[in-house]
Amino acid sequence: MNPTLARLQRLLVMVPWLLDHPGVHVEEVAERFDVAPGDVLDDLDVLGYCGLPGYGGGDLIEVSISGDRVAVRMAEFFARPLALSVREGLALLMAARATRDSGILAEGHGPLESAIDKLTDHLGGPAGLPVVLDIDAGGSDLLRRLMPAVADQRVVRITYRSASKEETTVREVEPWALRSTGGAWYLQGYCRMAEDARAFRLDRIRDLGVSDERAPDPPDEPPRPPVYEPTDADPVVVIDVGPESAWITDHVVLSDREQLADGRLRLTFRAATLEWAASLLVRLGATATVVTPDALRDVVRARVEDVLVNYGQG
Repeated sequence: MNPTLARLQRLLVMVPWLLDHPGVHVEEVAERFDVAPGDVLDDLDVLGYCGLPGYGGGDLIEVSISGDRVAVRMAEFFARPLALSVREGLALLMAARATRDSGILAEGHGPLESAIDKLTDHLGGPAGLPVVLDIDAGGSDLLRRLMPAVADQRVVRITYRSASKEETTVREVEPWALRSTGGAWYLQGYCRMAEDARAFRLDRIRDLGVSDERAPDPPDEPPRPPVYEPTDADPVVVIDVGPESAWITDHVVLSDREQLADGRLRLTFRAATLEWAASLLVRLGATATVVTPDALRDVVRARVEDVLVNYGQG
């Protein structure tokens, strides 16, 4: 795991535990979280920079180490009431449940259980409806088959459906890693067809075969997260969307966002391909308008015509 991500995950469960054990020895913290005492001190040093901009009294988490004993005091803003959106509330609820179920905290951790109950009640609305979270990412059935293949460095053969190019191909992949990003599982490795590193979403793999062929060792540097990173060569897309389609901002890397006089949003972003942007716009339907480029309008029009033909309306 990426060292920075590992530290972040450790801090997320370390902070509530330290608050529950004021004055604990550094050695005990190290034993509890299975790290060296020096790593604990490094984590605490990072924690001291966490808080709100301003860097005055009450803005940052306070960490004090007296001898070999540790005490943590939360910044004052943690005591202020929060106005959470549904999205923020669900993310916080999932993190709280994951922390509770990790087993790192003491049994019956009262404050955390109370926070989970309050979040559940709040998100359930006035009718008190239960909140059920399904965090099973697509492709989890393939995950069980791919894990031993990655561990044994066995070449896999996949039938893959590309979302951006709308095509299905058969590829041989030398697997490097499996990674969960943005709610989806990805297989990362060297694609022999592309002759380059690639990441494949498991829920887009239509067929999987594991061979007996051993793949070369993966590169020493861990593969980068399978997220889109715009380049200067990618086309710039500008669209106007209504308020009901503001969710699109979570699915693109925005370079500009402008609030228009009529209440709509003008969004500017780069797309890997115009075909990918067209797929997104088809989902938005009449709530979105293409401003530029003109070529995108043609791709969207062709995509809509294909859909109508497939449904017998062309």
